[in-house]
Amino acid sequence: MRLSRTTFALTFTLLIALLISSASFASKADELFAEAKKSVTAAEKATRTSEKNEEYQDAIKSLNEIANDKKYSGMPEGAKALYEMGIIYGTADKRTKTYNLNTSSETFKKLINVYDQPISSLLQNMEKSEAKQVLATVADAKKMRFEVASKLDKQNSNGVLYKIIDSLVKLTGSIPWFSYGFAVILITVVVKVIITPLTKAQFKSMKEMQKIAPLVKELQEKYKGDQKAIGEKTMDLYKEHGVNPFASCLPLLVQMPILMLLFYMINAYKFQFEKGSFLWIGSGLSNMFGFTIPFVPGGKVWLTAGNLAEADLILVVLYVISMYISTKMSAVDPTQAEQQKMMSIVMPLMFAFIFAGYPAAFLLYWLVLNILQTVQQYLIMRAPEPVAAAGSTGGQPTDDSGADRASRSRRRRRR
Repeated sequence: MRLSRTTFALTFTLLIALLISSASFASKADELFAEAKKSVTAAEKATRTSEKNEEYQDAIKSLNEIANDKKYSGMPEGAKALYEMGIIYGTADKRTKTYNLNTSSETFKKLINVYDQPISSLLQNMEKSEAKQVLATVADAKKMRFEVASKLDKQNSNGVLYKIIDSLVKLTGSIPWFSYGFAVILITVVVKVIITPLTKAQFKSMKEMQKIAPLVKELQEKYKGDQKAIGEKTMDLYKEHGVNPFASCLPLLVQMPILMLLFYMINAYKFQFEKGSFLWIGSGLSNMFGFTIPFVPGGKVWLTAGNLAEADLILVVLYVISMYISTKMSAVDPTQAEQQKMMSIVMPLMFAFIFAGYPAAFLLYWLVLNILQTVQQYLIMRAPEPVAAAGSTGGQPTDDSGADRASRSRRRRRR
């Protein structure tokens, strides 16, 4: 009897503790939601723009506290906090810094990516009433994101870059499985043709550097420990063979603004890319194995994207492979073989980390550009040296290539 009473007392105490804990859990979120609402009301009543912005930011801060709290992650409170943040960013006074349609769209996108799950999955972590509440919030977020995306797309449609890519899509009939991907590839090819003189100069300079690399190695061994002498002798060697060590850097710097312009073009058209597909993207394999990643805009990366506006890991992997090959081909200094080997691995992985959350259309542009550039690099770097016309040496043809010049220079040094 005593055991029974003790068990009952312990169970009763535990239930009371759980009820108190649940009440405080709910009251904290309710308190933060109330503070956010109060701040938004104050912002709407404020007369000064700076004061409005400050109040809006206070509201965002309160809602962020809920959204980032592990207790509310995956729960109705977390979904509601993201939804209200999206509303604030999209409806704040346009004169304030808080008003940002792009941020509003990304906030709704993050909500959808995290919480848009089958009710059976939601029921594993919450009650049926809570699951229905989450699904209702997701449905509202989809409507709001569509409205915000429509506004942004209308704004972007006035730009020249938007009109260029839109005209190409319409020229091929706006076919979802063809037109959007074809437009990206075509623009990339045109840009590659434009920057070809620059890349040729870059790779030719790289080729010349490879030719005299053995001589540079000899200098480094001969003057080992004397960095000043190595520097001076190396520069003399460059002058002797007509090699500019900075010639490969300048074309790269000139290319960057052109490549960034193409990025802005694709970014301006990003909402239209939601209609586009490409090979496995948008096929029956779409949205397989999603990964939620904190640093990615929208919070989710797919192994196979549902459209060209979503992140696609297969394209990231293909880009990493193409970049690895390109980096390996760029090695010019045999004395730094280990560092170059490491760079050929680290650089692609670093870019994979950076590009993981970018839209598939942007990754497609980088992949095609890198493939074209790698092919061009291979053709230039592996092209045989032209044979000079017969000179005064008994009518025999002489090859005055950089390799022979380097060989003669080595013989002179030995003598």
